[in-house]
Order: sequence, then structure tokens, then C-alpha cells
Amino acid sequence: MVCAELLVSFLVLILMINVHRSSSQETQQLIEKICRQMEEYGFCSQTFKENLKSPDSDIVALAQITIERATDNATKTLDFVSHFTRLPWSFFQKDYEDVANSESITPRAEDSCQQSINTLPSNQNPLVDRNRQMRILIAMSVVSVQELLHTRVLPPTSI
Repeated sequence: MVCAELLVSFLVLILMINVHRSSSQETQQLIEKICRQMEEYGFCSQTFKENLKSPDSDIVALAQITIERATDNATKTLDFVSHFTRLPWSFFQKDYEDVANSESITPRAEDSCQQSINTLPSNQNPLVDRNRQMRILIAMSVVSVQELLHTRVLPPTSI
């Protein structure tokens, strides 16, 4: 009797593992479907893997990841660029310390920009990398939302 209970418990455990595995398999299939359409599969796949809130994420959760990552990337780019655009404001406000701090990074950024023009490809210019990431994140978002719309339009299958 104890052996039968143990066997049943073991079978239930195996079934639970298989059910969990198939759910995350669906998530992996969605990620594959989206990322295979991107210019950089690795970046796309890594972005999803680092930001999955659950192994059983659906297309809504994946679309949300793309929107959140694109927003975060845009915000970081804006912060980076704002260092240069706030110089006149700081100067006219007589905040010369802020001007000095902001200007101290300008030669490195300019040099990086110049080198990216002279040497292709450039891994040093943060704006080039952010632009590449943003381009991929937008494409991921477009594909994810199209997939979301496609799954929402299809009528439920009847058994």
C-alpha cells in the first residue's frame, strides 16, 4: 500500500513537472518566434530572459517587456544627451561648477563620436550602441504587439 501511494505521488510530481515544462515551452516558442525576426537574435533573447517575471509569460507579458525596455533605453539616452544640452542653462544660471562637470566629459564623448565616424564598427560610442538597442527594442515591440493582436483576434477553438 505504501508503495502504491509512493508511486502515485511520484507520478503526480512527474505530471506537474511536465505541465510546467510545457507552459514555459510555450513562452520559449513565443520568444523564438519574435527573436528570429530581429537583426540580433542574441540581444532579443537575452532581453526577454533577463526580464521575464514568470517562466509561463504570455504574449502580453512579452510585449510589456519590450515596451518597458524601450522606455528605459530612451530615458537613459535622454539623460546622456541632457548633459550636453543643459550647458547653456547652467552657464546663464551661473552654475559654473555644473558647466565644468558637464564639459569635462565632452571631449571624451566628442572623441568617441569622431572615432565612430572614422572607424567602423565602433564599440566605444554609447549613442551608437543605444541607437542599435533602441532599433531592436522597437522592432521587438512591433512584432510582439502584432502577435498579441493576432492571438486576440482568433476565435477560441472549440473541442
